[in-house]
Amino acid sequence: MNYLRPRSVDAAVAQLAARPARVVCGATDCFADPALVPGGVEWIDITGIETLRGMTCHDGVARIGAAVTWEAIAQTAWMPVALRDAAAGVGSRQIRVQGTLGGNLCHASPLADGAPPLLALDAEVELASVRGVRRMPLRDFLLGRRRTALASDELLVDIVFTLPGERHRTAFVKCTNRDGMALAVVSAAVHLCMRHDATVESAAICVGGASDVPLRIHGLETALTRQHGRELAGIIGGAALAELSPIDDVRATAAHRIDLSRLAIQRAVRFCLEEFADVAPAN
Repeated sequence: MNYLRPRSVDAAVAQLAARPARVVCGATDCFADPALVPGGVEWIDITGIETLRGMTCHDGVARIGAAVTWEAIAQTAWMPVALRDAAAGVGSRQIRVQGTLGGNLCHASPLADGAPPLLALDAEVELASVRGVRRMPLRDFLLGRRRTALASDELLVDIVFTLPGERHRTAFVKCTNRDGMALAVVSAAVHLCMRHDATVESAAICVGGASDVPLRIHGLETALTRQHGRELAGIIGGAALAELSPIDDVRATAAHRIDLSRLAIQRAVRFCLEEFADVAPAN
């Protein structure tokens, strides 16, 4: 088994171009993979690449390195509330100080906590290789359960998004089968922009765990636009959520996942509205 520890992005992508390898940083997903045979793959450990651990905010644009940990995100005051709350709810503190945002996205679980807030923020990802750097929307990067658009010689290096403005609010709600550390059954992230007359200027809503990839609910987003804050709970309660295609399994039925998705969206919208002094909270 070869275990490589490059100290720069250039060195890492050169190694990926030379041979197929599994990229590892926090390794929390690897420990939970019973099918993984460590001696059967090459390993490239990007833990020592400092440029991947940076977080910057410049001219309203946030840039998060792929190796930034959940704990670092949760403790960064200028991060959107939805992303901070999602980070704070990932596993135990031992997982949060080790696990990374980039690893979470590349693992591409339908339950990934980091994906719904970032999709609601219209985030993009930057992928590096010896050919250069390409940027794509996160929605195009996540292709399905454990599938991404990452080529075998590419490395996810940054996640980029525009920070919410003064009249914007975000929230994240995670529904689990028990209190404490648990995977989500479903989760929802909401990003609202409100006008001064307490109507919705724009809405972004993403649900995780109720389809192969976390999905934006565009029909509901359109339905909420131009509506008064007091009316949103009723609109959400009657929404069909036709975009979702949940499965039945031991953790929840498909019907229960739809009900939980609606509940999570309602709660996330209420949390957003409670932060606007000129909008009465939804029921």
